[in-house]
Amino acid sequence: MIFFIISFIVYFFTIYNKKNKDFFQPEIFLNLYFIVLIGIGPIALYFFSSELFNSPQYQQVSYIVLLGYIFINLGYYAASSTKRLAVESNDFIIYKIKLQKSSWKFKKSGYFFIFMGLAAAVIFFFRAGSIPILAANKESARVMALSIAGNGYFLYLMTIAMYGIALLALYSYLYNENIKSLFVLTFIVALVMTGTGSRRYFLWLCIYVFMARHFLYASIPIKKMFGFSIIGLLFINVFEMFRNPESMTTVDLKTTFIYRFVVYISNLEKVISAFIKKDSFEYGGTFFMDLVTALPGKQVDYQSWLKEVTQLEFEGFGIPPTIMGDFYVNFGYAGIVGGCFLFGFIIRKLYNHLIVNKKSLFDIFLYTIALEIGSKIITSGLSAQSVSIVWLLVFVIIYKFVNSILYAKRPVNLIKIRLIRNA
Repeated sequence: MIFFIISFIVYFFTIYNKKNKDFFQPEIFLNLYFIVLIGIGPIALYFFSSELFNSPQYQQVSYIVLLGYIFINLGYYAASSTKRLAVESNDFIIYKIKLQKSSWKFKKSGYFFIFMGLAAAVIFFFRAGSIPILAANKESARVMALSIAGNGYFLYLMTIAMYGIALLALYSYLYNENIKSLFVLTFIVALVMTGTGSRRYFLWLCIYVFMARHFLYASIPIKKMFGFSIIGLLFINVFEMFRNPESMTTVDLKTTFIYRFVVYISNLEKVISAFIKKDSFEYGGTFFMDLVTALPGKQVDYQSWLKEVTQLEFEGFGIPPTIMGDFYVNFGYAGIVGGCFLFGFIIRKLYNHLIVNKKSLFDIFLYTIALEIGSKIITSGLSAQSVSIVWLLVFVIIYKFVNSILYAKRPVNLIKIRLIRNA
């Protein structure tokens, strides 16, 4: 009971802080993400099986979860407390961004990347021989589609369409135009990406649009975003029931919710227990494991490797160990403390630089994708997201190259006309 009280106090005061005024700042968005998917785990486990909760291994895991959360927030605090230059008003910053030649190019670039991603989707589904979400066994079809050699490359190319939506959303809300076209294209891309059998693509496309509107058009109240978060959580569980109806974890909505709350601490317990027995650490070796899988040939990815280490057998790719599990695998408790602190510090620094002191639309785009990667690091660890980080860097290079080709000088008077029209 003392653990629950401490957890509640820590969770409450890290989110309900007077300094937290933006839902998409790490202190709210990532903390809420952590609490819902990991932090609630020990509490849900207690009501699901108090005997299991009171076992030594789960008691240890419960405190590891709290330890990781505290040091992530200490990282946020350290980054937010560092001295920075006084910022201009948000309205004036947006006005200056409208004047930039680079801003109007987001429209043309957005359309280009959407087309490129949809073309990759056609190849992906053709090579898979089916659309996984329409298959009788959706989970098996999803796994089989990604097991085909080379299809992983096409899946990453498909995500370029999502980046295209993010670019187009930023343009549309900056200049308050093409909103209907944005919604239609977002729906099409969401439908195509959901065809892979994954739900997260749909959710993040919605978040891309929300963030563009929030930062450039009209701030969305925190309470309203909390409401959208509840709808998103419901969608996650209902989608899981639809995708995997034969599983014991999806027999009804209540069971699906309980499983969603405990699955990550269950994974964390298995990883911690396995490496306590192993009595050795990887010292950063896993950070490059997924990068090697991008090379031709057959290599084991990080989460599948963890599945073998923990001696688990189930249908699927592997187990996401959470950020705490990943850092423990590499450096033990010191890794959890130092790694979680650095994670919080870096993501909050990015918020300071790319949002508080934003200088262009591309800054907002980079923060949007960084927030997405950050959320995935929380549940799956840094090692499992190394490819995502490199892919973002590759996309930035592709974006710069494409813009150098598509670039055409915009008449100054046209910029002035647009600014007057949207004033």
